[in-house]
Amino acid sequence: MNMTTATCVCLLVGLTSAGCETEQLMLKKSALTTELRKETTTGMALPAGCPTLTKSLPATQTSLTVSYLEPTKSQNGALLTDLAYTTIYLSAKGSPTTAIRVWTNDPHGGAQVTISDIPVTASEVGLCVTATNWAGKESLSASTKP
Repeated sequence: MNMTTATCVCLLVGLTSAGCETEQLMLKKSALTTELRKETTTGMALPAGCPTLTKSLPATQTSLTVSYLEPTKSQNGALLTDLAYTTIYLSAKGSPTTAIRVWTNDPHGGAQVTISDIPVTASEVGLCVTATNWAGKESLSASTKP
């Protein structure tokens, strides 16, 4: 590698690193897209210990938006290096629980995730978000804001 190539590579790495440090990742998706519809499962069991935020909705509301921040640390405090996806669980009385899997763009987490157009049929829904690593271990995730 000649000096010019090495300088360009170093400059590119420096710019990329600087961008990563100052820019927060954002994932914005609609639950109605083919991608998320394929990742939606009905009849799932709510994970044990999943803290559920209950939200009352107006009778005319047929969808909602859920926003949350992906975790950046594991439950033992270590920085994440293997986040695969997060799962939004929606539960309502008399209805099966729905799970929407949202794949991450960064195994270190930290993205602000916003999923819109999530269909709801009840006036009160319970929400819980979990995080799963590439080994398939699911754990509780960050706070959820409907």
